[in-house]
Amino acid sequence: MEKDFSRYSDEEETLRYMRVYRYYRSLIQEGKLEAGTKLPSIRTCSIQLNLSRTTVETAYLMLAAEGYIISKPQSGYYVTDFGTRRREERRQQTGERKKELLFDFSSSRVDRESFRFEVWRRYVKSALRQDERLLSYGEPQGEEELREELSRYLRRHRNVICTPDQIVVGAGVQSLLHILCPMVHERGQVFMNNESFHQGRTVFEDHGFLVSGIESGESGLPKNSIFYLTPSQITSWGEVMGIGERMNLMKTAAKKNFLLIEDDYNSEFGYYSRPTPSLQGLSGGKGVVYMGTFSRMLLPSIRMSFMVLPPELLPAYQKRGAFYNQTASKAEQIALCQFIRDGHLEAQIRKSRRLYIQKAKLLCKEIEEVFGDRAAAHPGEAGFLVLAEIQTELSGEEIKMRAEKAGVGVRLVDQSEWDRRPHTGFFAQTQGKPVQRILLSCASVPAAHYEKALLLLKQSLEL
Repeated sequence: MEKDFSRYSDEEETLRYMRVYRYYRSLIQEGKLEAGTKLPSIRTCSIQLNLSRTTVETAYLMLAAEGYIISKPQSGYYVTDFGTRRREERRQQTGERKKELLFDFSSSRVDRESFRFEVWRRYVKSALRQDERLLSYGEPQGEEELREELSRYLRRHRNVICTPDQIVVGAGVQSLLHILCPMVHERGQVFMNNESFHQGRTVFEDHGFLVSGIESGESGLPKNSIFYLTPSQITSWGEVMGIGERMNLMKTAAKKNFLLIEDDYNSEFGYYSRPTPSLQGLSGGKGVVYMGTFSRMLLPSIRMSFMVLPPELLPAYQKRGAFYNQTASKAEQIALCQFIRDGHLEAQIRKSRRLYIQKAKLLCKEIEEVFGDRAAAHPGEAGFLVLAEIQTELSGEEIKMRAEKAGVGVRLVDQSEWDRRPHTGFFAQTQGKPVQRILLSCASVPAAHYEKALLLLKQSLEL
């Protein structure tokens, strides 16, 4: 403890014990000294704070009188639970404490049944047995054998044209954007079709880019800018960009010299149509930075992402890449490489697709049964979300607040996004009946709980 309470003016001399008292009271009230913690002895504290023993003892006696500490004979002074109880009371009075959600349809969790933990555990254990290899740091660009497997996988399944040398592995898309931004800084401006991707927006802004959404379509964007988009889930409710729209985008990008950043988020979970070729493949591998992640294919806790750089950016990366430390676990990279090589990734995706198609259909059915003719439900073309349209006079924020109070988490549909890409909904042509749209994740709540959760939601909305 590096506090020196001795450097006060003569006028403050008699108030030193108050300084000590307030100092410890603050630590206790903020939870920095927990119940049961032993305070320094009077002698030790006087030495640490460069004060007299009388000053320290007076402060301790004041703390004890107010219940913050207690004196134990032959032992010393200890923090009581008084401060903890006071914090709890303040939280209750100010509404700080948020009610725990019973059913969280807004969560990014995946269904436990979608992942074979015992298989992944086996590959991680195998990787951890490679003692010599684990004694060194991971390759800055990612383990070479993993990049080789990724290039083969992407070529087969996403029509991505690349070599292992074009792939950069990292722990999450954010860490990869930090590597990419200095290489494209001269472009200056980024347009994002998904403005809810706050993590990406923050990185671009931290690197000095001007970031904004798409208002009038990509044809209205200035030349030489960056267009960040998620074509496999172009809207929050799971709409997939069609092949015609992709081809038109590629023509505009070539004409205006855009750099496209294709975040292929949820591409493996396009349920109701054949996979659409990636923009990177349609461009012949030029002018597009392709980004992917294993957080959805495997588990959110496995922070493993990758980007495929176009040939024109490789020289810039080769100058700088070696100076970036690898952020993804080397052991997990080794495990993932063998996991892909043995065919488990493809089996995992097939299993997950089947599960989430079933859950999305069931959730839609339950919504319409619980809400009757007051709601309609639409499964997204991709991802994990179901769009629910509910006839109600309540605003979106009121729906969310009431649902959370009842223990049900939901997401709201951004109205500006809806207006830009209108979805043909069940209530779209109904006149005079206000409609609110919410999103429910079919992944994060067990299917057996759907009916109970939806009944709670309906009750909270007083429908």
